[in-house]
Amino acid sequence: MNIGAVIVAAGMSTRMKDFKQLMKIGDLTMAERVVVNFRQAGVKEIVMVTGYQGKKLEKELHHLEITFLRNENYATTQMFDSAKIGFAYLRDRCDRILFCPVDVPFFLNETVDELLKQEGELVYPVCRNETGHPIRIDSSLLPRILEYQGDHGLRGALDSLDVEPVKVYVEDEGAITDADTGEDYDHLVEIHNARLMRPQIKVCLVGKKLFWGSGTVTLLKHIEYQGSVREACQKTGISYSKGWEIIHLAEKELGYKVVDCRPGGKNGGRASVSIKGKRLLALFEDYEEKVKAAADDLYKDIFLNSDLL
Repeated sequence: MNIGAVIVAAGMSTRMKDFKQLMKIGDLTMAERVVVNFRQAGVKEIVMVTGYQGKKLEKELHHLEITFLRNENYATTQMFDSAKIGFAYLRDRCDRILFCPVDVPFFLNETVDELLKQEGELVYPVCRNETGHPIRIDSSLLPRILEYQGDHGLRGALDSLDVEPVKVYVEDEGAITDADTGEDYDHLVEIHNARLMRPQIKVCLVGKKLFWGSGTVTLLKHIEYQGSVREACQKTGISYSKGWEIIHLAEKELGYKVVDCRPGGKNGGRASVSIKGKRLLALFEDYEEKVKAAADDLYKDIFLNSDLL
């Protein structure tokens, strides 16, 4: 089952009087924290919808190797309009989608795990009798959500589905805490300081040079989906020349093509991942998933039973 996530980061905060997406909480920005939370929960297909200061945000976060989509009309549209951009992109790529605004950065991995375990098409986390984030939405609901034309945003779209939501009761204050005021922000710093310790494993393949990792995987997936190296680079927030540098390095180390390009005619050219490239993508993702699962088990066995962390 493919799990995706949509993070809405298009708006500007008038009450915070700052670009809160890039406000630091400890060593991570608010936007980074949301991505890290989803990554730790095993979510691979992560989309961030930007708008206000979009180029700056995408430049600062390109190392996260996620998909960036732009709401160019962020100043005159609502959060729901940004959410729909993300939903439309993932509707045919994922079976289940997690949705979260960028200013709710401290939900627990355990909360995401519980949301994904539940049966049902629509799942909410609930803490202290308050509905929080992220929300889990099955892709089967997306066509009706995207068609909603009412005035009540995402909440109105979900209510219009006539689907009984599954409520998951969690002890997770981060799921119901956003950062709309300075007081909220200070409280989030306290939560962050209590949750700094975690394992982090980055899997890659190395020959004479490091040539294959999550960034390569993300780029190749976009090439296959978009049919264009240029568009894939735009979606991942890297330059066109950098994209080809990544491709050429992988091909040099592997000794075979990972991207096939068909010359353009009247309908234009098209790029796709080669047969061997697709096989390597599948093997690498399987390997990566198993390495991370083993690392999590080792972390629990070695560290969580000690009195040192």
